[in-house]
Amino acid sequence: MKKICFAFNHLEYSGGVSRVAIGIANHLAENPNVEVTLRPLFKYEKSIVSQLNPRIIVRPLFGFYFRGFAQILEKLPKKFIHNMVFDRNYDIEIGFQHGLATVAAGSYDENRTSKNYVWVHGYDDQLQYLKYYQKADCVICVSKFNADRLYEESNHTVKTEYCYNPIDDQKIVEAGKEEVTDIPTIEGLKFISVGRLSAEKGFDRLVNCFAKLKNQYQFHCILIGNGPQYEQLQKQIEQHDLQSYVTLLGERKNPHAYTAKCDLFICSSHAEGYSTTCTEAIMLGVPVLSTKVSGAEEIILEAESGLVVENSEEGLLEGLEKILKNPSLITEWKNTITTTKSHFSYETRVKKLDELLGIE
Repeated sequence: MKKICFAFNHLEYSGGVSRVAIGIANHLAENPNVEVTLRPLFKYEKSIVSQLNPRIIVRPLFGFYFRGFAQILEKLPKKFIHNMVFDRNYDIEIGFQHGLATVAAGSYDENRTSKNYVWVHGYDDQLQYLKYYQKADCVICVSKFNADRLYEESNHTVKTEYCYNPIDDQKIVEAGKEEVTDIPTIEGLKFISVGRLSAEKGFDRLVNCFAKLKNQYQFHCILIGNGPQYEQLQKQIEQHDLQSYVTLLGERKNPHAYTAKCDLFICSSHAEGYSTTCTEAIMLGVPVLSTKVSGAEEIILEAESGLVVENSEEGLLEGLEKILKNPSLITEWKNTITTTKSHFSYETRVKKLDELLGIE
């Protein structure tokens, strides 16, 4: 029996890392020779267990979080952190998120019997955790771009691999079929963006773009998610008199049902690892407009459907205007996706995952 433990910050519905961890854990738990433990270090939504294979073990560490808590914990002796997080004998220990989990995975005892991996979802621009990457048996990035970048910027001292987030495309497609009644009925193109309403996602600059386009084109954009910028974005929408063009829907348990009914998915982020939401949009047959963040070009080139723009408000504006002037692009991209979305299949991605973890 191979025992694998994934340590990460929070196990909650709104977290992209949580969704990826659940998908990977459910796949691994189908193998009778693998025992999977999810180790959320901080917040834990118990109801999420309904999404997990019953063979998966969930062992929360603290169960709560406050600002600065992780930074306090990182000051503890490093081997103590490792033994606190990975407190049982595991064959594979995975620091599945930037921060305390990375420190734990890269602070093992020299007499270890485990394999230790670090998963990097975004990118550590300052290489803050370089010494922990160097100690890991492998650092797994969620895009080839970031894997190559880390290998080069570490002067070849970090062993890197890449593994695209395995997403069950059939479940996504089924979820997309659910009926929804709160999408505004409008003339023109329907846009959607899904994510945490926080500064790094760039929703504020997206709203600014819509303010500049509203008098020239017919469109409507749905924003799904919650976060610290919710009230600020609502005020911004009202200040620009955009209520007929942009709707903040808040959190939705099934955002796929909304994405599937729209013409274009927009990623306005300042930074991403490998956008799960962009990939899910392609699986639903919806083209993507994304800022030039790591992983975006890989997704859109693979799908041959969508547009990558400069990572700026001007870039977003230019891309949106190009599409609004030429709505036939949407039709062309949707036709292409019918064949290219197979490149994003679950089977292709979990095969690579199993190879990296040595699962037979």
